[in-house]
Amino acid sequence: MQKLKILPLIITALTALTLTSCSTTTTEQYEATALTSYTWLVLYANNLTSQPQPRIETFANTSVVNRNGVKPPGAVVGPDDRGLWWPTLPPRPSVDEVEQRKKSLEEASKPELIKNVKYFPDLWSG
Repeated sequence: MQKLKILPLIITALTALTLTSCSTTTTEQYEATALTSYTWLVLYANNLTSQPQPRIETFANTSVVNRNGVKPPGAVVGPDDRGLWWPTLPPRPSVDEVEQRKKSLEEASKPELIKNVKYFPDLWSG
């Protein structure tokens, strides 16, 4: 009778031992990386209102690399509602700079500041 009472205990112990010794632990950690930037753009075309694809010229650009929500060097604004930090604004192109890039018969738009974010999914096992 005693052997029958001990048998379930032995089976339970062996099962626990087997499950514990065979398990593997895999840890995956994500690093959130994003590049935030500001760029000045100017559109050039013979007729800005009717030309479907104007020529685009980029002027000054600033950017910072964001990692895991930590304030990066060079960031001056943030974190925003998405946890991103932003660089200083680049200098606006002068009228002379815009005019220098015009080709014959082209007109130029006003400089437009573009705010951009590029996300880079980083996955590493630790």
